[in-house]
Amino acid sequence: MIKEPYNHPFLGYEALAAMLIQRGMRGDKEIILQRIEDVGYQRLQAYWGTDSQGLIHVHIDDVWTQYCFDRQIRLALLDAIERIEVAVRNRLVHCYCEEYGPFGYLEPVNFDKTDVESWERWVSKLHKSARNSSLLSIRKFFDKYSNDDLPLWLACELMDFGSTVFFYSHVKLAIQKKVSRSLGLPSPIVLASWLRALNDVRNACAHHNRVWNRTWAKMPALPVNSVDWYAAYDVKSREWRASDGKIGSFAIAKTGVILTICRYLLRQVASSSMWHERLMALFSNPRFSGLPHQWMGLPYGWEKHPLWR
Repeated sequence: MIKEPYNHPFLGYEALAAMLIQRGMRGDKEIILQRIEDVGYQRLQAYWGTDSQGLIHVHIDDVWTQYCFDRQIRLALLDAIERIEVAVRNRLVHCYCEEYGPFGYLEPVNFDKTDVESWERWVSKLHKSARNSSLLSIRKFFDKYSNDDLPLWLACELMDFGSTVFFYSHVKLAIQKKVSRSLGLPSPIVLASWLRALNDVRNACAHHNRVWNRTWAKMPALPVNSVDWYAAYDVKSREWRASDGKIGSFAIAKTGVILTICRYLLRQVASSSMWHERLMALFSNPRFSGLPHQWMGLPYGWEKHPLWR
């Protein structure tokens, strides 16, 4: 494939608004201009489609509604994933230190399926973060003790989600099982896939990228022996019923299944959380109720699904 150099000139706000109108964008020009100034052409572009001729058949108000809904979904996901991340990390560190002590993470022999270079990069990142940290608890530790490294229960406060996912994915199977079972998941493989998917989504949310009608590359696995994940909706009775367990209720590569995973895990780590009620209120908001939920991989009647009740 022969590539051509990028030769599009810079366009100001006025020119961009005029171009959108020329391509078929409906709505008041001043509103279109304001939205471009507030958010940017490139970011808004994710919320309108074009036909084969590059023409746009949408109103700017509909584009803005999608954008605002997407923002609310991102905030909801960040809220849930934060609580899940902290809870998983705490369980993981507790189980690990119980087995290997406060500095066992410095020994690669205590990890499984880890090449030495990956382990060294992981430890080096923690060490560097510790030395550069301004957290009072960490500064007090280095002022008082001669150690060059932190005990794991302090070092974990410096882990980002990616580091936590790496840690869980490479500890020995016995510890993975303890953590996954504490979260209501018999399979540590399923939890590992969930954490990787959640980390991917969390990074997208943190960078304000579109999530509500997105297809994800890192797809979570589903629990094999859990009938709820494979329930099928019966149109006549308007109820969810057990199925043969081969096809999941939610599209595996869409955001809907991520929301469902958050709901499932929050039940385990924050049983009193009203997160799911806030999410339901968002979906029932008249402003957003016209948006097609299937774009998120949410099936008809998902609000009454066993995992959401």
